Amino acid sequence: MIYPSGRSVWAAAAGAIPAFLIALALPSVWYLGLLWICVLLAFLAVDAAAGRGRASLDAVLTAPPQVGVGGRFTLHIAAGVGAKLRRLQARIGHDQRVQPVAGTGGALPANGGTLDLEFEAIRRGIASFDRLWLRWQGPFGLVWNQVMLPVERKVAVLPNVNSARDEAITLLQRSALADGHAQKRAGQGREFEALKDYQPGMGRRMIDWKRSARHGKLLAREF
Repeated sequence: MIYPSGRSVWAAAAGAIPAFLIALALPSVWYLGLLWICVLLAFLAVDAAAGRGRASLDAVLTAPPQVGVGGRFTLHIAAGVGAKLRRLQARIGHDQRVQPVAGTGGALPANGGTLDLEFEAIRRGIASFDRLWLRWQGPFGLVWNQVMLPVERKVAVLPNVNSARDEAITLLQRSALADGHAQKRAGQGREFEALKDYQPGMGRRMIDWKRSARHGKLLAREF
């Protein structure tokens, strides 16, 4: 698809004023005011023909294979359509499992670098990037040439297990000493450890009735 750029619109608007003045001052040669439009149309045709580069069009998408829900990742877009073209812009199409952080497109660096787009995963499943729009200008910058390329880049959006993993690591650290030996903790185990005063909220099966009668107060077993 080819359509005019902002520069060609301003050029056409700038030529309309002299054409109107010529037609007003010299009605007999009013057609001279149309010369600017003819010249502009000729430059547009040359710019459109010189800017065509579909045959040399190349694009590569790079993304991580998987990401957790709520996580952010970067999609890298590398594309080129010939060294003589002035500007190249890209925009990517995606499904609803991811959302852009700061937009879905932008200009690629002139030195052949990549366009980095940041996305956030919001739903589990296989996120798909299936369409890539590229547009570039001709040598005069008067028209945009745009194409849509079908691409196939998928990112698996998985449940976020970071919080569960951190809790598991914390529990393992609490249950082991620095030298790697098991650490005993008071709780609901089977090995008798000691007696302590009964506290409200303890289970009744923890009460040692014989020793409680001997000491005249409620004592509970600690395991």
